[in-house]
Amino acid sequence: MTFLVDYHMHTVRCNHAEGTLEEYADQAVAVGLSEIGFSDHLPLSPAPADVLSRDWAMNEEELPEYVEDIYSLQRKYPSLPIKLGIEADYFPDRTSIAKTEKMLQAFSWDYVIGSVHHLGYWTVDSSEYLHEFERRDLYKVYEDYFETVIKAANSGLFDVLGHIDLVKKFGHVPRADLTSLYRDFAQEIKKSGIAFEINTSGLRKPIGEIYPAEGLLRELLNLQVPVTLGSDSHSPLEVGKDFDKALELLKRYGTDRIATFTKRQRIMRPLEV
Repeated sequence: MTFLVDYHMHTVRCNHAEGTLEEYADQAVAVGLSEIGFSDHLPLSPAPADVLSRDWAMNEEELPEYVEDIYSLQRKYPSLPIKLGIEADYFPDRTSIAKTEKMLQAFSWDYVIGSVHHLGYWTVDSSEYLHEFERRDLYKVYEDYFETVIKAANSGLFDVLGHIDLVKKFGHVPRADLTSLYRDFAQEIKKSGIAFEINTSGLRKPIGEIYPAEGLLRELLNLQVPVTLGSDSHSPLEVGKDFDKALELLKRYGTDRIATFTKRQRIMRPLEV
């Protein structure tokens, strides 16, 4: 039996997902997942005022309701381990870091996914900002993006890094060889001690490939950086989607354990049980 988790699942509270929590849980059972976790977006109130995606998450007053939603679901599905997670955006300025830390400390999470969706005011995964790719040096964009992810990894705020090369979402990939950039990045992530996710949602985006790219995944797994799984589902039918492809990649690079979390403690579980 393969032990599979889906730790990256959203709810309607983020304003861009659909379906009931029960539908997500039912789909997890149907596709044979061993454990799941919801990780909807932490309120984006720490975001600088000129970030236009501030409404792509629940409001602060909804956080207690979200937490109770997950606790209620846990009681309804006693045979399916359901973890309480959250996905928090990383903004590198001190004010935003302090505000994020305060919100995270208010609840007893099982894990926190740290994600970089923004470089300054630029929301890199929004189609509204595609023009930014045309006016910037693409290799420098990747350098800046990975530098920000490294800062997120070293911040101590997070347990898992989400979709660590999200910047490629719309198919913008430098023509230059990225091997050295990937290798240096992977070494920094290894030093930070944080885990990362294989996020299958990239297969449903214009880039058409898993996050992270196989070259980067290889560097991370060769360094034995802890890895977990996430579908980044925004609808029930996306739960556990394309995990067969993720599992194939894990086996290709000799990874036989997966990171699970309880009360922000990482526990490595064998993939085959």
